[in-house]
Amino acid sequence: MTDRADGDPAWLRDFPWLGGIAPQWVQQQREHWLRRQEEERMLREKQRRLMQQWAEYDAQQHAVLQGHVDVTATGRHVAIADPNALARDAASPAASGRALDQGTNSVTSTGTHRTVSSTGTHRAVTSTGTHRAVTSTGTHRAVGSDAVSSTGTHRAIPRQGRADTQTGTLGPQRDGYVAPPDRFAIPERPGLPQVWVDPARAWTYARPALSRHALAGVLVLLAFAGGAEVIFLWWLQTPASRLQHLADEYIMGAQLTGLLGAYLLLIEVALMARIPWLERRIGSWLATLHRGLGAYLIMLLAAHTALVIVGYSMSLQAPASVVVKSIFATYPYVLMATGGFALLIAIGVSSIKHFRQKLGYDRWHSLHLVAYPAAVMAFFHQVFLGAQFTRNQVAKDTWIAMHVVVAAAIVLYRVYVPLNRTLKYRLRVVGVVVESADTISIYVGGVNVDRLGAQAGQYFRWRFLGRGLWHQTHPFSLSAAPTNGVLRLTVKGVGNYTRRLKRRIRPGVRVVADGPYGAFTAELRRRQRVLLIGGGVGVTPLRAIAEALDGGPGDVMFLQRASSAADLLMVDELEKMDAEGRLMYVPVLGKRGKTPRQDPMAPHRLREIVGDLDEREVFICGSPSMARSTIKNLRKAGVPWRRIHTELFDF
Repeated sequence: MTDRADGDPAWLRDFPWLGGIAPQWVQQQREHWLRRQEEERMLREKQRRLMQQWAEYDAQQHAVLQGHVDVTATGRHVAIADPNALARDAASPAASGRALDQGTNSVTSTGTHRTVSSTGTHRAVTSTGTHRAVTSTGTHRAVGSDAVSSTGTHRAIPRQGRADTQTGTLGPQRDGYVAPPDRFAIPERPGLPQVWVDPARAWTYARPALSRHALAGVLVLLAFAGGAEVIFLWWLQTPASRLQHLADEYIMGAQLTGLLGAYLLLIEVALMARIPWLERRIGSWLATLHRGLGAYLIMLLAAHTALVIVGYSMSLQAPASVVVKSIFATYPYVLMATGGFALLIAIGVSSIKHFRQKLGYDRWHSLHLVAYPAAVMAFFHQVFLGAQFTRNQVAKDTWIAMHVVVAAAIVLYRVYVPLNRTLKYRLRVVGVVVESADTISIYVGGVNVDRLGAQAGQYFRWRFLGRGLWHQTHPFSLSAAPTNGVLRLTVKGVGNYTRRLKRRIRPGVRVVADGPYGAFTAELRRRQRVLLIGGGVGVTPLRAIAEALDGGPGDVMFLQRASSAADLLMVDELEKMDAEGRLMYVPVLGKRGKTPRQDPMAPHRLREIVGDLDEREVFICGSPSMARSTIKNLRKAGVPWRRIHTELFDF
């Protein structure tokens, strides 16, 4: 615990003698602690103001829906005139074409449309026919036939809909009041400007023909069916008469584990092909499956090796060393298969979290590529030595055909398609913007880039053909929705390659882009209201998704998770989108604690920040630890699995 009065953390008060040993270090720790306290105080104050504004908004909306429509606004809320009075005024000939006061709050109404006015810096709405003009102090842009003016950078968009306490539209029509034929007014939400939502941009749910989970289930069933076929093939070639001794059982078990291991290796290599339609429909689940199957592959091949040695040792009554030498001398392709197995073991060890972090992405990715020669080395051993294939020509031809199809997919999608896109779209770096001391945004353009079909939230594997950069590809997500034939990616210098990229990238550099990949897009949305939770560089795809999400004010909420304010990314852009009414941006600062009281994203705090959590679809993007912690808290808060979508930034 800490005592705010004396400005020192509790551990420093408990050990005052530290000040005499390391005074400079103690002073630095004290200043750091004070900064953290100030950040937490500001965050609590912002959350308190947000909750207060929501309470005021709910009270105002309740009054509107109950018929108390003669409301005078304070702060940034809207004042709405009595519709019955508007109808009476509209019936008067003097109401048609009459110009009122020349101030910024002048209002004119023609016909039976309503007039909305307010005082001070509030806006006034003028309606003629089905078109309306909004006027206030400052400047703003116009949308379609609607002339709009307001303070700051707020926007105005048409909206259509019926009364709804969730979307904030006006209540049902009453006697003497005729609403415009194609839109309703929306009372302003706390912290947001007055927004008119275009019916063309209003979100509607379109159920996909086959969901990503259903498609993933189909693929898993097909994989299991293939495994069952492999077992059936082994059973056909293993009559009971060949299982007379324990040694025979070991040898037959070696054949079965070898077949299953070879089949699993084929699936692993097929997943490395990155078939576009699978990547776009299923997304990161394929990478998770690839990583999970790797451990089973190593275990099957290790069991195959051990059973072969034990079985032949028992059969020949010879030591294991003699058996191994005899196998290498007698059977061709065994040495080649052993080399391939050694390469696969190296890949498996490098994929363990501890070694993966030590190696870094560059070395890990380079080592991962040896899976291709390992698969080739194992292939010859299977086809020419496998008893199931030497005795059954149909099985042998089928096995060869399966490998040819996978090899063709590798060449097509990993080599030909990226090179063809490079020549076809002529991708180049058209701009580089320094976002912060360690972060840059790279703008990539070309010819007919829109035909790539990239969506906000997806990623490409980028190869920049510049000095010191051309020999590596790295996955980076789009940090903005594709616009006017330009793709934007934001890179933070956290590794050797990204730091080198920040120093050496220049406009004009040719680009090879492999993609787009990923199913983490706005198409996953199933509800009107959305909650985006991002941490670290996971903010970049969520910022792009936020730009692509349609809806009314308050429908999109963005929580950025960071240890301190210095770790926040893209703050200016997110705050601008907040000011424009496109989302509600709330930074959540503080390190994860071991107890709910210490965790800034604890279930009870999530419900305090997001009052309508039960109504929202949740998108999460960040490190695996951040995503797991957030999902755990969301589940404790009562959010079901089906409304949680994740994208992990890991390799």
